[in-house]
Amino acid sequence: MLETVLMVLEFIVCIALIGAVLLQSGKGGGVGGTFGGSDGAFFGKGNDLDTLMAKATIILGCAFAVITLALAKLNA
Repeated sequence: MLETVLMVLEFIVCIALIGAVLLQSGKGGGVGGTFGGSDGAFFGKGNDLDTLMAKATIILGCAFAVITLALAKLNA
């Protein structure tokens, strides 16, 4: 029973994580941006949606990892 609940929860977190990653805007201009092509990547604040999506990605990634480890422990 617990295994089924965790699997469904992992599926939901996985779909949300994919959505959070896809909703983020691109940060750089490739290799050119690394060597000074764009100063906005280092000095620009970015908008609130990008900040929210970055935090959501971190939280969902951690949740995905914890649920995966819990499922592995239950099946071992």
